[in-house]
Amino acid sequence: MKKFTMWKENLYQPVEILLREHDEFPIGEHQHSFFEMAYIFSGSGQFRVQALGNEEQYDYAAGDLYLVPPNHPHLYTISSHSQYLFIRFTENYVQDYINHYTGNALDVQSQFRIRLREADAEALHNLMNLVATETTNPSRYSELLLQYYVNSIILLTARSLSGLTPECDHTDSDKAQYMLQYIQQHIHQPELLKLNALAEKFRLSPTYVGRFFKRNFGEDFRQYVSMNRLRKVEEMLVNTRMSIKEIANRMGYIDSCYLNKLFQQHHGITPLQYRKKYTHAQGEMNKL
Repeated sequence: MKKFTMWKENLYQPVEILLREHDEFPIGEHQHSFFEMAYIFSGSGQFRVQALGNEEQYDYAAGDLYLVPPNHPHLYTISSHSQYLFIRFTENYVQDYINHYTGNALDVQSQFRIRLREADAEALHNLMNLVATETTNPSRYSELLLQYYVNSIILLTARSLSGLTPECDHTDSDKAQYMLQYIQQHIHQPELLKLNALAEKFRLSPTYVGRFFKRNFGEDFRQYVSMNRLRKVEEMLVNTRMSIKEIANRMGYIDSCYLNKLFQQHHGITPLQYRKKYTHAQGEMNKL
């Protein structure tokens, strides 16, 4: 079978709001380097998403809310004319503008269709209408109001996912999810992700940490950390002008030579070649 590279969209600002309506969705299966919320104002269809090698499918309808994390291929298929509101935001946005507990809740979501309790669902609908109004008819203070609305929407979503449980309150039953949160939060600090450090943090045996992670998430611990660090590198290559040396330092690699070697082993091209390839591709897409 011929191998192809799926188009991966990047975001060049902390938040982007898009109002769209279609009879046929304009793009096929794709993925993002950011979070995307999709709220269905009207219409019906199907939403498909890839998660851990498996495909999940949902029939969408008016009032549904979907949250797609970074690096998850997905596809919308329209059955009847559909109106969407997309709220897209970077992984750092929540950490920087709300708090890290909220970011952690989004990072470890276990579902794509977000089910809110009745009161929150009504509040969400009202907020989405406010976002649509301010986006369509901007006026004084619209930018600031939109930030408050978007933050409130993100908080409602996070509450439905986890209740925003502080990290100090975690119990043995949610230790696996908290470990995943911790790894993602400290992905740029490899010294905190060594087996001995994690064993001490989560009160496990150093020899058991890897098996514990594999049993709960079905992935090799070291490979998971390595791949997630590389994804962060990919994002910085495309979304920033940082040098390879600066990126290596930011992500905790020994030096830029080691990062170059590791990146080339995985991608078959150097970080600079990757940057040139995907910034050019994004530039071509922006011309369309």
